[in-house]
Amino acid sequence: MRCVANTCGLVATLLVAGNALADASGYDALVGRLGSATPTGAGIGVLQMEATVTPGGVDYSPDAALAEFAGKTLTRVNNPYATSSHANYVATWLYGANSSMAKGVTNVWVYNVNNWIIENLKINSTLPIAQPNSSVRVQNNSWLGSYGVGNEVYDREAVRRMDYIMYRDGMLAVNGENNGAGSVRYPMMGDCFNGLSVGRLDLQHSAGLTGAASDTPGRMKPDIIASGQATSYSTPVVGSAAALLFQQAQLSGSLTASLSAMARAQLVKTALLAGATRDASWSNQAPQSGAQRGITAKPLDTLRGSGALNIDNAHKIISLERNNGASSATAATRCGANGFGSFTMSASQNLYWRFRVDQNTPSLDFVVSWPRVVTTSLSYTLANLDLKVYRGLVDATTLISLQGDAGSAFVGSGNVWSQSTVDNVEIIHMNNVVPGEYVVELARVDSAGGAVQVSAGWQVDPAGFGRLGDFDNSGIVDSADLGRLLGVMGTDDPTCDVNLDGTVDSADVGSVLTNFG
Repeated sequence: MRCVANTCGLVATLLVAGNALADASGYDALVGRLGSATPTGAGIGVLQMEATVTPGGVDYSPDAALAEFAGKTLTRVNNPYATSSHANYVATWLYGANSSMAKGVTNVWVYNVNNWIIENLKINSTLPIAQPNSSVRVQNNSWLGSYGVGNEVYDREAVRRMDYIMYRDGMLAVNGENNGAGSVRYPMMGDCFNGLSVGRLDLQHSAGLTGAASDTPGRMKPDIIASGQATSYSTPVVGSAAALLFQQAQLSGSLTASLSAMARAQLVKTALLAGATRDASWSNQAPQSGAQRGITAKPLDTLRGSGALNIDNAHKIISLERNNGASSATAATRCGANGFGSFTMSASQNLYWRFRVDQNTPSLDFVVSWPRVVTTSLSYTLANLDLKVYRGLVDATTLISLQGDAGSAFVGSGNVWSQSTVDNVEIIHMNNVVPGEYVVELARVDSAGGAVQVSAGWQVDPAGFGRLGDFDNSGIVDSADLGRLLGVMGTDDPTCDVNLDGTVDSADVGSVLTNFG
């Protein structure tokens, strides 16, 4: 068994003052929006897994005497132990009192990962043991591992056991990728289905497809990228964000309070994926012309995964609106700019959501993910879901396909159909969306028995929610808007079809006049 701590050279390069890493992850915006109500991870238990810096040594622990860890209860599970700078830096970003987003985390259990694999994960033995405390929700894995060529069966088993733990205990593991662009990927624990593999904002990390010897080869990694001068330090930034979301999700009276621990954990994962920033460099490889325009079987960007961590977006998703979809497009209610769904789906079931945007919309994103279900015998099942968007007319009684070149009249770029057969995430990312109604269809396309827990999250640029009839985005409906509408009367111009019946006519003029001034 080989465990390697992610390192990045000179210690001096790791010194980042204040909240620099958190700020790059949407934290300032979160604090600016919520103020004193900003979650801190209070009440959330955290596991920190560390490889020893010295081969065969015991130097795996943070130094509890440092000011960053004042007020923290650090339980070193494995004795003897000594401190390491690697563990200090991981802990600083994961739960440090001054530098972490999750400064309210006070209970931490620290493990020597070699001991944990034998004594807790229980490779080639009984089922993994229970968590040290029921508050545990986040496990940070800033280490890499593999049993090596010829022993891939143990790599697969380790990853299955990690997925089993997450599903059983309602927790999320964040797992560092290797450092260095083009470097070798390690299966442990980045190959997990139910956790998140983490890369760096500067893209200096391993990336690619899970290997031929893995369970379900060809899945895309990493899942998300974050600030940090090594993946060891990007990973706890994501872990700290997860702790904040778990605190929010467990609040009494919240939209998520009634969910099971497992459903909350999967929703936290989905919110992080859905809330990620996908800038102009992000692409999930959908063709932008021809009959296949907008269709992808690769839901993630090859280097950026779902995008860059944005805790403010993720928090909005799990706190502002819950909509579990409807069995038909016409029955679906319209969604706001941010929200989530948490529900089960049976084989061959379809669900629908509707979005009405009144202005040209820079982006509309919808993300779903679902867990791999690992049984006590360590066998597993994995559902297959597809995600697709249509243009809706006449109260969604008519759905217009957006795939192919015809879709360019409504969506400037991005994808409108995500249909991976191996990944347990699907992402819709549409850019420059013209006003109108859009209907998201989620279809379970496998025939396996049993319902599967699914989480959905969305973010729509708020610019899309302006005044109905304000075609020029001036902020008011005036003569310029009326003139534009009159200039396309009798056509099917989608930008001026206010009542969404497929034709610009007197009914649209009436709607504009109602909002005039």
